[in-house]
Amino acid sequence: MKALNQFGDETKGRSLHLQVNADRLSRVALQADNGLFQVPLLAICVLVVARARREGLPTADVAVWTGATLTRHFSRDESSRLNLDWSLQHRKRTADALVFLENLEFIAMNEVPNRRITCTTAGLAFAAKLMRQPDEVGMLARGLLRSYTAVEHRGLGSL
Repeated sequence: MKALNQFGDETKGRSLHLQVNADRLSRVALQADNGLFQVPLLAICVLVVARARREGLPTADVAVWTGATLTRHFSRDESSRLNLDWSLQHRKRTADALVFLENLEFIAMNEVPNRRITCTTAGLAFAAKLMRQPDEVGMLARGLLRSYTAVEHRGLGSL
């Protein structure tokens, strides 16, 4: 930490510019093992999808719908979505996000007639609050909702 503070002090007042190669940055952002598997991002996506689906979401389809929604939101590349459909890491992290949301009591599992997740009253209130936030998280939630709506209207076969 001392070295970082020293570096900051030495560079203060100088006109230094950080150059970022946009092509490399977009390639890193699209790699499946980086950002798309973060549990908080998946939890927000699951909450947005579960809120939008009034009849509930079958637990077997959660990873498919979150993958399609995230792919539509970030890249719109059909091959990326198909890779996510088969990704064990994505399914595991989506299950972690479900457990996280269930522990917060934002979603509930209905066992009858088949396993479906639905938003609880607390989950609906949190999602509504999230959608109204003017910051980056609110923008993300609104963007995910638009992406989910587009996927739902076009179907899972075409993004």
